Amino acid sequence: MFTLKLAVIPLIFATLCQAGPLNSLNNYGDSTYPDRCVIDMGNSLVMLKFGDVIKLDNLPCTMVFCAGDGWGMLQTCTHDPPPDECRYSNFDWDAAYPKCCDRRVICD
Repeated sequence: MFTLKLAVIPLIFATLCQAGPLNSLNNYGDSTYPDRCVIDMGNSLVMLKFGDVIKLDNLPCTMVFCAGDGWGMLQTCTHDPPPDECRYSNFDWDAAYPKCCDRRVICD
């Protein structure tokens, strides 16, 4: 099983990196919960196993994909500034990633 994870993880990361605007690999490991990604949600801990995904409700369009052994891919939107004299519309908090990153440019 460990060898299978090593073979599959690079393929998953390559797919995720193409799918969304901004991705980062982070260690969500906790020695108390081996082989899990442990996400602190403020009032509770969420323990993900290999392949699980969780949407972070306190951040717009942000989710974590657990790649196993505590490592996970944080996916969110880029934060490029809008053109001068313009602003972005609000995030669509209910849309799936990466569609939720699509915001209109509003120029006054």
